Formats: sequence, C-alpha cells, structure tokens
Amino acid sequence: MILRTLYKIILSMLLLAHLAYGQSYHISFTQNGEVVKIENSVVRLKKEPFVIHVTLGSLDGVFVNCTFDSVVYNGALQRNLPDFQTTGWKVSVETEFNKDNELLIQDQESYCYWFYDPKDYDWHRFDANVYVSGSQVKASKTVRQFFDLILNETRPLQAINEPVYLTFFSISGSFKDESAKLAQVEAYRLIFED
Repeated sequence: MILRTLYKIILSMLLLAHLAYGQSYHISFTQNGEVVKIENSVVRLKKEPFVIHVTLGSLDGVFVNCTFDSVVYNGALQRNLPDFQTTGWKVSVETEFNKDNELLIQDQESYCYWFYDPKDYDWHRFDANVYVSGSQVKASKTVRQFFDLILNETRPLQAINEPVYLTFFSISGSFKDESAKLAQVEAYRLIFED
C-alpha cells in the first residue's frame, strides 16, 4: 500500500515537472565562447561582445526589459511587475534577425518580445540561426552594443559603467483579452568590468 502510494506521488511529480518544463524558458550567457557563471542573479561580463542564449520550451517567446533603472528588476524579484496588464501595449521594435547586434536600453514602460513563430512570421528578433527540436527552440542574441531609447543613441559596451538590469518573463493567457497572468520570471543584473 505504501509503495503504491509512493509510486503515485512520484508519477504525479514527474507529470507536473514535465508540464512545468513544457512551457518554460532558460537563459544563459556566453562571452568569448565560454559560459558566464551567474551568481545570485549577477552576471559579470567584460566590456566585450557577449551572447544571450534563450531556450523556449513550448513558448512562442519571452518579454524582455533592459534598463539602468532597477524598478522592473526589483518588481520581478517580487513577482510584481509594474503595470503588468498594460505590458502588451508597450513593446519596442527591434531589428529583424538582430542585424544590429544590440540590446535596447529602455525605461520601465518599455519591453521587447523575443519570439519564434515560423507559422505566422518569416522573421524574429534573435540571431539568424535558430535551432528547433520538437517544441523546443534554441536561439541566441549577440550583443556588441546597446541602443539607448531614452537618449536615442548607440552606447558601446566600453561606455557602460553602471549595472544593466535585464528582466525576462513569460505569461499564460493573453494581454489582448486581458487574461494575462505572470508565469516564469528571471531577472539579472549585468555588471561590466574592464
């Protein structure tokens, strides 16, 4: 009897883990071909090009906020993003296939949406090469510079002397019909060192 109950519990946990992973994403960083270690949400980078790797599991995409202001980052850590229900109307436009190799510096009112949806779009915001295996998408975004939307200017990596707050999140539901619920949230503080 105990073994049967234990078996059911383990089977249920495996099923829930599969469902949870089924709609999820994973973020990692590399620089000069090496994986960058993430410690307590802090990513230490040299002032050189780096790559953000995104793995989407049964998701079309993730929302991204990148800013010098920690408001969205701190909200993400508490799972309480500012003005969450209006996020869908605040999406910034980036170049197709990341042609500029840049990350947009935004304010707390702007987001990007990094997606891969080949059924409806023949373009995306990642680097050109995207790898698909079943319902999993592996993509990357090379960053050689920032573009500051507030100042309307390019900012080379060498000019970044303050933390950059990078927040990712996915939703269940839709902003369009106001049924969006916050799903997975990841927040990072990028520190650029000489």
